[in-house]
Amino acid sequence: MLSEELLEKLDIKSIKGINLLIKVDPKKLNFISMVIDGHGRIALPRTRIGKEGYLDLLTSPDCVDDLMLILENLKKDYDPSLEIVKELGDNWLEAVI
Repeated sequence: MLSEELLEKLDIKSIKGINLLIKVDPKKLNFISMVIDGHGRIALPRTRIGKEGYLDLLTSPDCVDDLMLILENLKKDYDPSLEIVKELGDNWLEAVI
């Protein structure tokens, strides 16, 4: 599900936070957001462009593995169109647009 380049970026221990941009079926965005938010605050979902199905997931490096399990499960069982577009990293100008 994740590219090797993204996995290498996520392995950096000095990263304070991770900001994944995902794309989902817009009709399923709200449910997916609630599922992620409801898992003990593993990630903070933030709608970027709801009509197009873009969602930011803010998380800490310690929670990435759990978040990936949730995303893989959602993709398999609920929304096959779910994809990780990219990791926005510390580029906050891009992250808030």
